[in-house]
Amino acid sequence: MKSIVLTFVALIVLAAASWIASTAGAPAAVSLVIAGVKALAIALVFMELSRAHIVPRVIAIVAVLFVLLLCLGALADVSLRT
Repeated sequence: MKSIVLTFVALIVLAAASWIASTAGAPAAVSLVIAGVKALAIALVFMELSRAHIVPRVIAIVAVLFVLLLCLGALADVSLRT
């Protein structure tokens, strides 16, 4: 129960940091890194992937890799158009 509360507080702090960074004019990469940290915290604590069997962990990793592949494909498409 303690880890859930601490994670919730960390998510609130990270959300505030993301909002402050976006209003201060920080690059989008800063907000993406904060979003990645929040997603990792949610996956490890609330989805309990840190204590799960290997199969759900592999499925989560493959899902993230597919999203990364889609994003890289879209970025390549946009950057290679002339």
